[in-house]
Amino acid sequence: MAWQDRDYARPSGRGWSVRPPSLLIRGSIVTTLIVINVVVFFVGAFSPTLDLWIKGLGAMQTYAVLRGEVWRLITAQYLHATLGHLFFNMLVLHFLGRPLEQMWSARRFFWVYTISGLAGNVFYTILGSRGYIDPQMPAVGASGCIYGLLGIVAVLFPTATVYVYFLFPIRIRTAAFLFGAFAVWMIISRGHNYGGEACHLAGLVFGIWWALKGDAWWGETEWRLPRFLRSRQGSRSGRPSPGRGRSLRRPTSRVDQVEVDRILKKVYEGGLHSLTESEKTYLREATERQRQEELNAGRVDRL
Repeated sequence: MAWQDRDYARPSGRGWSVRPPSLLIRGSIVTTLIVINVVVFFVGAFSPTLDLWIKGLGAMQTYAVLRGEVWRLITAQYLHATLGHLFFNMLVLHFLGRPLEQMWSARRFFWVYTISGLAGNVFYTILGSRGYIDPQMPAVGASGCIYGLLGIVAVLFPTATVYVYFLFPIRIRTAAFLFGAFAVWMIISRGHNYGGEACHLAGLVFGIWWALKGDAWWGETEWRLPRFLRSRQGSRSGRPSPGRGRSLRRPTSRVDQVEVDRILKKVYEGGLHSLTESEKTYLREATERQRQEELNAGRVDRL
């Protein structure tokens, strides 16, 4: 029985409960991120003066960050230098991001994506503060975020095949290794765009770490996405998704099913804040048991 078919999720004489609206486009954080990046780029493309102002205020620049303009560590992730730069980043975001969003939620994906880019920009700032990169040099792009996704997918789906430059089939684990090795070589030799490669490398390393340790860390911190970014697709305060909540659709045992139903009903009626810590823990553990069951059964999204 799907979540929306349960008794407590059906309309009553009192009408439907009021739910906070979501600004996610089509309920997808990946689609939303792509649209934001595209809109920001073309706003600048149609107005060179505005483009200069946007990049002057939001691009990565070590000197400016060290003066306190720390927002650049985030805003630079939404700026791109050329149409080709934007196209390839958004293309990879689409192909790598969709499976991860399906596995997780909009909230988790948003934070992992953002922190991957943040890791790259922090490393860039460290190198700039040491004089290895010109501290006045501006930098833009979401590649740190994209390489973070690459690292995660390379660990979770190591045998998946990707096509480098749309021509050469290669396993994604091998591709991640080659891209990482290339970034290291460019940084050491101070080759073309070695500052950008530093962001790539840091994002990739963070992505690998997340795939190995991040789920446990997420469960301990229980970060929350601001209300205006919460999705109807399961990212809103940890509520289950009516159409896409795979992890809780068929609990591993009858005991899990009964207890999860009770907890979900409590969430529906009183919100996530009404749960005790033990109930939150039980819900996470039931989700993990179901995920492991699906992995063992081979029902895993492939890229």
